[in-house]
Amino acid sequence: MQEHQASRNRIVVTADDFGLNQKTNQDILYLVSLGKIDRVAVMVYGKMTSEEIQQLAKSRVKLDIHLDVLHEIENDKRKQSGEIQRGLDFLFKLLLGKLTSKKVSTDWENQIELFIKIFGKNPDGINSHEHVHLFPPFFKIALNLLDKYLIPYIRFGDSVFMLHHKIVAYALHILRKINLKACLKHSCVSSGSLVSLDWIENFDVFFEKLPEGTTEIVCHPEIAEDFEKIKKYF
Repeated sequence: MQEHQASRNRIVVTADDFGLNQKTNQDILYLVSLGKIDRVAVMVYGKMTSEEIQQLAKSRVKLDIHLDVLHEIENDKRKQSGEIQRGLDFLFKLLLGKLTSKKVSTDWENQIELFIKIFGKNPDGINSHEHVHLFPPFFKIALNLLDKYLIPYIRFGDSVFMLHHKIVAYALHILRKINLKACLKHSCVSSGSLVSLDWIENFDVFFEKLPEGTTEIVCHPEIAEDFEKIKKYF
């Protein structure tokens, strides 16, 4: 455990989906109070009480905007389908013209403006539900918003630094390579590496082989297993 703590300053723990529901919000706020969370990704179309917003705003964690294009939260539904089905849903909406760059740009700017209205400040970072901001046409939109609102951080770490067989990790790696030139052009700042908490099977091995630079770990505290892992290891 001491070795884990020695590596902690090279790890950024981000809790996604604040606004999903009351349980998610309360679990995140509890872990924030314990000092276990470094960043919180907020869905502005989600459900948040004024008390929850106040608690989060008073904390010292970075508050990122968790951009949404499928509006699953606004429609009060979280998809229970697998990664492949969600990917097909995304492609289907693209083909139907429901997710044009113009529509996404307007929608995302509205989401940022709403974030500012809720928290009285610009977001500290940009990420997105299902990592859709890494889809190349949308990534350019995210970078333009990054510049316009002087947002200092974007989720863009590489996802294949550890041994695992997650299709999502390799997909994100490919998208990162495609977007790298645009990211460098905008001098965007991110972690060097990115991993979802549920990809880590052995924490001793993970901490032992932690890559150079910072690693962003994305978690979903409303899931009991994620909640317990964050409490135990971070």
